[in-house]
Amino acid sequence: MLIAALSTGHKVGLGLVGLAFVVFALISAFLLPALRPDYPGRRGLPVFLTLSATLFVGMMFAVFFFGREPSESHAAEGSTAGPTQTTTPSTTAPSTTKATTTAPAASAPTTAPAAPKSVPVTEVEFKIELPSTTLSPGSYTFDLTNKGHVGHDLVFNGPGVDNEKTPVIGPGKTAKLNVDLKSGTYDVYCSVPGHKQAGMDVEVKVS
Repeated sequence: MLIAALSTGHKVGLGLVGLAFVVFALISAFLLPALRPDYPGRRGLPVFLTLSATLFVGMMFAVFFFGREPSESHAAEGSTAGPTQTTTPSTTAPSTTKATTTAPAASAPTTAPAAPKSVPVTEVEFKIELPSTTLSPGSYTFDLTNKGHVGHDLVFNGPGVDNEKTPVIGPGKTAKLNVDLKSGTYDVYCSVPGHKQAGMDVEVKVS
């Protein structure tokens, strides 16, 4: 395998050196002993040893020199060959994101506040007329009408209400007074000087 990997020139060089070594061995072993039975003899022994050593060294040098090409060529190939990078295909499946929509929580229905109860009030000289002087707790709108001949107003004073009143209105005029009534007794009157003392004063009970 080593010889097959050599170039033609190296094969020829290595073959010639080997052939010379084989020819010398054959001549020394067969031809010269047949011609000279005392070969190499005392005088020829130094020459024989010198030639043998020379051929041996030459053979070793040829093997070293001519047999060095394959290893160097392999080293050159190894140095020029770039690293091989293997890419492994990813086996991770693409993630799928599913958007979810959360419906807003339904808010509890709100109860609209009850509309104030409307109560008509009539004022004349010198009294206050109400449909009833007994009411239940809640919000009220008192619709005041002045059917007298002078100016009047309407005042509420009691639990949670501190002198809430309408402006003074003239004869034939109207006004409204919004009041939140709680359980208890309320004093309802006209604050025009002298009118309360003249009889424009009513007690309203809330229960």
